[in-house]
Amino acid sequence: MGLSYINHKGKKIMYVDYTHCKNPKEMIEVLNEVRREYERTTETFVAIADFRGNFGSSEFMKEANKLGKDILDKRTLKTAVLGVTGIKKILLNAYNAIVSNKLVAFDTREEALEYLVK
Repeated sequence: MGLSYINHKGKKIMYVDYTHCKNPKEMIEVLNEVRREYERTTETFVAIADFRGNFGSSEFMKEANKLGKDILDKRTLKTAVLGVTGIKKILLNAYNAIVSNKLVAFDTREEALEYLVK
């Protein structure tokens, strides 16, 4: 399961875990879990997407861009990302260019959590 929740300083944070994914198909499966969570509720969210030890792909980014514009922008207050290095920085910049809710990269989970609760 790629989606869970963390409580940090009294705030509910959606944690999207891509670290176990071995290929773009598995990453898209996790992304679809996120889509279903947004469709099942009317909540707004703060979120961490954890890409540590993973890779970027155009196939995944195509799906992420569509979901970002169609659903995530409207109901996500803040998103922190982990594990964005190398080519993933270019993909992050491309994603941020088309969405309103910009993703902010952090080196550690603790930094990301602190950003999300401020």
